[in-house]
Amino acid sequence: MLIALLLLAAPVDHEVLLQLLSVNTIRGHEIDALRPVLERFKAAGIPAQLLESEPGRGNLIARIKGSGARKPLLLLAHIDVVPVEGQKWNTPPFTPTEKDGYLYARGVTDDKAMAAAIVDVALGLAGEKLSRDVIVALTSGEETGGFEGVQWLLKNHRDLIDAELALNEGGYVVVSSDLSRVEAVKLQVAEKTYQSFRLTARGPGGHSSVPPMDRDPMLQLARALVKVGEYRFPAHVLPEVRDELAQAARTEKPPLSVALANAVRTAPRVSAADDRVISGERIFNSRIRTTCVTTQLQGAPADNVLPTTAEAVVNCRILPDETVRGTTERLRQVIADPGVDLSLLEQLGEGGHVPLTGAVPDAVRAAAHKLWGDVPVFPSLQVGATDSRYLRDAGVLAYGIDTSPSSLEDTRQGYGAHGANERAAVKWLHPGTEFLREVVRQLAGTP
Repeated sequence: MLIALLLLAAPVDHEVLLQLLSVNTIRGHEIDALRPVLERFKAAGIPAQLLESEPGRGNLIARIKGSGARKPLLLLAHIDVVPVEGQKWNTPPFTPTEKDGYLYARGVTDDKAMAAAIVDVALGLAGEKLSRDVIVALTSGEETGGFEGVQWLLKNHRDLIDAELALNEGGYVVVSSDLSRVEAVKLQVAEKTYQSFRLTARGPGGHSSVPPMDRDPMLQLARALVKVGEYRFPAHVLPEVRDELAQAARTEKPPLSVALANAVRTAPRVSAADDRVISGERIFNSRIRTTCVTTQLQGAPADNVLPTTAEAVVNCRILPDETVRGTTERLRQVIADPGVDLSLLEQLGEGGHVPLTGAVPDAVRAAAHKLWGDVPVFPSLQVGATDSRYLRDAGVLAYGIDTSPSSLEDTRQGYGAHGANERAAVKWLHPGTEFLREVVRQLAGTP
């Protein structure tokens, strides 16, 4: 009933967003969310199809034909979401709820708002004169590696998504904390490499009432994890983050603003004093170094059993100028215990990067200035992982933009992607769609 009321007189992007948010797409059921979208494309006369990589894992592909003067533009968004188990939600995560100016639901920022914006923009292109084909891909499985989505499409249907340029998630339109204005536009031009490791320590096992005094795999593993947790990879400022830090130096308060300004001035070097300040702020710390954090632990199957194996998973996000191999060796040196085995989990490829100048940066800058005036527009580093890494590896220039503007304060408070009570400011959702529309016009309109 609530969703039906919200749909009344809603613009297309908001209507599609509510429909997508109402389907639980944690590790499946993407095809159920995409069927109504497919019908919209068919009704508009736009060729579209649903492809299942496996039962229930749907991928929607649509194509708006252009003159062919330029190679295609791909608009990409994933519609799967991360789990909500263990999180305390104030509203049902799959019943989109508007409250106090925000829309709450799992996936509203990651990445269903982008999917809804793409649908609205693509439907509006029907009948327009375009200099290139515009391809829409709404995909499965991004949160678990893209195996059912972009990776599968590249392997089995490369021709359907082959493009020169791509717009995907990963950018950030920053609004003020009172939601009154746009403060900055960040264009994602690079991302960290995602790599997880398994740490394993072994022992003889037995009854917990008679623990061995010489070897405890849980204690051995714990010591290794403390070393990893306390270690700080070397800090340095990449070209992709320099402007982002410079902008933050103008808006943050001392001593952080001073440390950020110093880091920009001395780039790529970061002094020890400035590093101590920046590393205390999680958002900016992640921009200047590789990070590794323990995310999973496993021991004995019961509380009265000594484990024969103690295991932990450490997830690392590696700067684009560093390597998985180098990070592996550094972790071994930090742990410095031959009794703790370090092995790589599945490798998902390097994050990669794209040019800081060119058609997409120019289009994003022009769109932002047209809509929001003289706001700063600059390149940024995505510290998470997106499907753009697979596109870049396939030769597509994939950039990350944003269609659900939010404040930095919301991110700090955990209201963003993957958090409990994930939310988006309602007043900025349609302007986010208009931003995407203007970027697409810049890139695909007739010259």
